[in-house]
Amino acid sequence: MKSGNGLLGIVAVVAIVLFFVMTASGPGSRLSNGWSYLTTGSTTLQSGQPQALANGATDYRAMARQDAIDNGIDPDLFERQINQESGFNPKAISPMGAEGIAQIMPSTAKSWNVDPWNPVASLSVAADHMHWYYQHYGNDYSKALSCYNAGTDALDTAMARYGSNWRIGLPAETQRYIALVMGD
Repeated sequence: MKSGNGLLGIVAVVAIVLFFVMTASGPGSRLSNGWSYLTTGSTTLQSGQPQALANGATDYRAMARQDAIDNGIDPDLFERQINQESGFNPKAISPMGAEGIAQIMPSTAKSWNVDPWNPVASLSVAADHMHWYYQHYGNDYSKALSCYNAGTDALDTAMARYGSNWRIGLPAETQRYIALVMGD
């Protein structure tokens, strides 16, 4: 029995040390992710992923900002964009049928290979596509927003027809969307 008690004591000490090391390393660290995987089979606490707020809700704003930074776009603009899209509601559905926190149309979600109801994946893919639009259209976030809201064809047509006054060639909803996000 004495050797059993010694083993139990060692296990308790190791558990306490691990607890303090994980606490010190913080959520999202590799150690914390490893512990999450061992205890739940999930790696959802990866670095850059949302943390729980005091009320238990997920901090999607912080995640959106991190996704923007990771993709080289302005985190303030991306946060305002997602706020305009869904108010950071991962269950939002638009009258036009766009779904989830990033308001992705089902056909677009399919082509982007993302589940629009998964807020983590949706924010990440939205930031990635905004980065592509941003770079493709001369580092112009207004044009990137136009693509996100109305599609690249709408922007290309408006630019071909109206040149530097391209915004007037966009649908009124897209014009308002750009103005709200950009603060115009």
